[in-house]
Amino acid sequence: MRVLCSLLLGGVLCVVPLRAAAEVTITDWMGRSVRVTPGTVESGGVTIAYHTVGEGPLVIFVHSITGPWFDFRHQMVALSARHRVVAMSTRGTDESDKPEGVDQYASVKIAEDINALIDHFGEERATIIGQDSGGLHAWHFAMTYPEKTEHLISLGSIHPAGLIRELAGNQDQQRASAFQRNMQENPEAGSQFAERLRNSPPRPDDTEELAQLREAAYDRLYGESIVNFYKANWPASPVTLETEGFGFTVGTFPPVTAPTLFIHGKESQPFQNPTLNDMWEWVEGELTIQILPGVGHGPHTEVPELVTPRILEWLATAR
Repeated sequence: MRVLCSLLLGGVLCVVPLRAAAEVTITDWMGRSVRVTPGTVESGGVTIAYHTVGEGPLVIFVHSITGPWFDFRHQMVALSARHRVVAMSTRGTDESDKPEGVDQYASVKIAEDINALIDHFGEERATIIGQDSGGLHAWHFAMTYPEKTEHLISLGSIHPAGLIRELAGNQDQQRASAFQRNMQENPEAGSQFAERLRNSPPRPDDTEELAQLREAAYDRLYGESIVNFYKANWPASPVTLETEGFGFTVGTFPPVTAPTLFIHGKESQPFQNPTLNDMWEWVEGELTIQILPGVGHGPHTEVPELVTPRILEWLATAR
């Protein structure tokens, strides 16, 4: 790629030309494929990249810190038959902008990005589906944009109030959160983690095209975006019931009024099972909880043959 540079007073300005966006083929576990179209939307001066396919009610996928947008491929293929599905790349990842500063990665900012996507597609509401950090962002959006949330689907990401409560008194959850504490406290954590991702071996279930997309996504990853996510949102140690996390304390989270589906792998390591307790206290809408024994933190990729039909069934009947 050719890089254009110009001499300016006090330094050099280099401009890297953007490559032309191209459609991508994604394939689900059954071998069904669709072509998804890339695009971008502006959100408060930050460019957010997305990939979309299908027509119908809007569904927005919010990915994890380690799983790029295409890790929702199984669900995107299935839902695109009756929905417009949009998989965003959150700020700091892949082809989205990478603003500097901790505050740029607070859940309130990602909620603004999700809202910008809804407006961009000319819709009033959307179903929000998230996993890992994306699930925590999805919970936040449903709490703070209730009028824009048609349904909430969280895949393995518990309500943040349950997380704060368990971090305050559950030693197992405190030990399980060593990674997050390291991100908050170790100045080299972001660069080290990004380097591990870039050097990770190919995944056996990735097609050649997906392997190339994953390599490119990890090359583009802004390591500090992961650090800043945890600094901006994750409750800092030592945690008490008055500690703020994801913008609120345990007693001040706004209720989720949208119908909510929560699918959780019982063997999830980041979120210990007690974090699920009393989830209904924070959800005023219809709440469906499904626990999958023997499944870990990423049920959407570990058992797509279970998770995807369950989402379709639930969306067809949720009020």
